[in-house]
Amino acid sequence: MTTLLGLDVTGRPVLVAGGGPVAARRAGVLAADGALVTVVAPRLCEDLRRLVACGAVTWAERKVAETDVDGAWLVHAATDDPGVNDALCTWASARRVWSVNAGNGERGTARTPATTVHAGLAVGVVSTGRPDPARVAAVRDALDLTLTSGRVDLRARRPPGGRGGHVGRGGDGHAACTEHEGSPAVLLVGAGAGLPTGRT
Repeated sequence: MTTLLGLDVTGRPVLVAGGGPVAARRAGVLAADGALVTVVAPRLCEDLRRLVACGAVTWAERKVAETDVDGAWLVHAATDDPGVNDALCTWASARRVWSVNAGNGERGTARTPATTVHAGLAVGVVSTGRPDPARVAAVRDALDLTLTSGRVDLRARRPPGGRGGHVGRGGDGHAACTEHEGSPAVLLVGAGAGLPTGRT
């Protein structure tokens, strides 16, 4: 069973293994949310190169190793090798570090929600059982339409300065090159991962 949480990653080391578009999306969102992202990969796609160039993430130009997990609060395994992704998640579990396996959600100990952001609220959907990316994306898109329609009252209830949780805003890889403020979160449980344009 999956428990959905909003994690405050601000100032915390996060490891992203892989140099392709999936790794770029994950690294960009985490960096935008304030994480100290290290990307480990022999090569990078163009989006990741932009993130490195603007200082949003740090790049280690090599294959990922077990010792890369040391000190990380969260691990994203997003290489093009399923065996490497599985091994990385195993290394993370041995150190009691949460891990996301981008290629096989059942192999990691965490899952990335499909999210949409409205009026300072991040609404996320993940599977509670077997991962079902298409289903979760459809549910997220339906929620996005509902929130966009104006039928839901999105006005703040808590006075300024009140205590509240923090969750990352999400966005594409380029968002990490600009500053973002944290926002409270409303999180809904549904079913898996999906990354259409403009959402995570």
